[in-house]
Amino acid sequence: MKKRSLCFKYGNFSAVLFALALGLASCHLEKKTGTAPNSAIKTEDISWEEKSSAEGCKVAAAYPTDNSSAVTQNIREWMNEQLGGTYAGSLDDGKKLLEYYGTERAEKIKKAIAEIGENTSMDASAYYVQFKKAFETEKFITYTAEIYEYSGGAHGGESLSGGVFRKSDGRKFGWDMFTASGKEKLRGMIKNGLKNKFFKVNSDEELYEMLLDENARYTFPLPETAPVCRPNGVEFIYQQYEIAPYAAGIPTCTLPYDALENLFTVTMKPLIESTTDSLALTYNPIVKR
Repeated sequence: MKKRSLCFKYGNFSAVLFALALGLASCHLEKKTGTAPNSAIKTEDISWEEKSSAEGCKVAAAYPTDNSSAVTQNIREWMNEQLGGTYAGSLDDGKKLLEYYGTERAEKIKKAIAEIGENTSMDASAYYVQFKKAFETEKFITYTAEIYEYSGGAHGGESLSGGVFRKSDGRKFGWDMFTASGKEKLRGMIKNGLKNKFFKVNSDEELYEMLLDENARYTFPLPETAPVCRPNGVEFIYQQYEIAPYAAGIPTCTLPYDALENLFTVTMKPLIESTTDSLALTYNPIVKR
């Protein structure tokens, strides 16, 4: 069975630190001449980290830097909301945004440790957030948010979500990229994708036996998390425990754009057509080490 995991080992704090050291990634674009007006959005890799203790609190982001852009403002607001939505300062300074939430979480962890006492599993508490620029075309950009939390016990928890933002005005797309009838057709397509590519079983019955919801055999549930556009198609994400036990990780299914062509709204179709433009085709994620 395939398991999607953002960290190497949940209960092992040193392994988590090592994973984050290798996994903090930023996405870059190959340089091109004659770029169009909607060319690549400029970003800055920023982070905040609790260094004075072993709480393991780190927040990192590929932060958009154009203060006059509507799409930049919407991406920044989305990041703020993903972290809690309580920061009221200027979003022009991404470092202050990350410091606000990182400090807040580190203080909560320290307080919890003080109340429970030393030499407990809480000493290995961790909180990591990574905002990544996951895909970009001339017309839209996809961001993802990966969050890992551990506060004692057998294992930590992780989540994966994202947003698709139109460059012209910053509008964010989620499930509204599909028509109502399109979403209904997706149920069977996602089910088959999970069966064949994620769980790797041969029959629907085998798949149902691996799920938590017995009603899935009658009406297969769509993910609560909004779909995100990737280079090779649209990714559908189920969070931990949403449809399967913890051991399954984060079940995901990516369906190619051509298979979804008739399911998109007329508003979304021009964005999907841009997935074959020059900017999209030169997109080259590079892992920093």
